[in-house]
Amino acid sequence: MALPVSRSERLLKAAAPTMERALTMRFVTEVTAGTISDADYADYLEIEAGFVETATRLHGLAVWGAPDRTALERNARAVHALTTSQADYFREARAAWPVPARPGAARRAEVLSRYALDVARDGGYPAVMTMLFAAESLYLTWCTRAQERGTVPSGAIAAWVSLHADQAFRNGVRALAAEVDALPEEVPQELLLRWFTGMLEAEIDFHDAVFG
Repeated sequence: MALPVSRSERLLKAAAPTMERALTMRFVTEVTAGTISDADYADYLEIEAGFVETATRLHGLAVWGAPDRTALERNARAVHALTTSQADYFREARAAWPVPARPGAARRAEVLSRYALDVARDGGYPAVMTMLFAAESLYLTWCTRAQERGTVPSGAIAAWVSLHADQAFRNGVRALAAEVDALPEEVPQELLLRWFTGMLEAEIDFHDAVFG
């Protein structure tokens, strides 16, 4: 007898067309090929640093709504990582990058933070877990492919890609999948899919904003 398909697996299957569009967006393609310009990556550093603050807030909300100690501790560790090691990466990368971000770069990409925070306020813990599962599944997939098949530039870009393809990040995505699988059945799968694909669509708009 075949094992039942989990909620997270159903999400990935149903959202596959949107995920494939996200995996072929210009930012992913150029980083993977090693063709992204210094100016565009400078803007990405500015834009992504801003979203890391939003991700911290999302994990903080998840700490508040965590259904058990394991979930509470996992999200607390995420808050710590985002405000220490990831914050350090952006501080050091921007200081060492050969050109500064263009004026207004961060404002061009506010769509992702607006979407994520609005949905999180309405949907609480289930929404946060579903959106983070979408975003981190996207990053794990494209960064793993880039590391295995691409010509990612060395230095800060390679470090960022590696961070999102290592075992610790893979374990984090697996933990998010488990949290999605454990969500109460009264939260409909259709709603999870709307949150999941909505986050991917916002990610596409967010990364396209890198290029002005």
